[in-house]
This record gives sequence, C-alpha cells and structure tokens, in this order.
Amino acid sequence: MTNGPNYAYVAIRDAWEKEAKQHWDGRTHGRGLSLLIVKMARLPDSLMSTSTRSLTFEFWRDQNKIRGRFIGADPGNGVVVAKLGEDGLPLSK
Repeated sequence: MTNGPNYAYVAIRDAWEKEAKQHWDGRTHGRGLSLLIVKMARLPDSLMSTSTRSLTFEFWRDQNKIRGRFIGADPGNGVVVAKLGEDGLPLSK
C-alpha cells in the first residue's frame, strides 16, 4: 500500500463495492457461517504501488455489520463496509 490506514480503508471499500458485494450470500456469509474471500486482480493505481497490484481480502459478519480486511493483515476489527438486514443481506445505502 502506498501510505497508511486511509489507503487501506479505500482499498477495502473498493474491493467490497467492485467484487465482494456481488458474491455475498445471505445464507452463509450473512449468517456468520463462513468468510467471504475475494482476490482482486487489480486495484486502482492510486491505491497500490506497482509491486503490489493484486491482493486478497476477507469479509465477515460482525453482529449487524459486514467487516473487511486484507488477508494477512494484523488481526483487528477490520473496516465496516456495510450494514446487514435481518435476511443477512447488505442494506442499500
């Protein structure tokens, strides 16, 4: 990553919007039964250095939210990317 937490936040949100949201399954991921693992082939140049264009992310349910982080990142709470409805699906903004 080029610089600090702001870039990480933007990259995680970008991965959620462009890839992970379409693969979120309310029956498994939305019920907390499994993680959603997403590999992004390429992130925008403004977010990544030339040596690191491809990253893998994980997204999971945390109470009524969906959180995401880079796989291999320091353990932590991750970034909130969406809120969940009762059906386990992301709520519209």
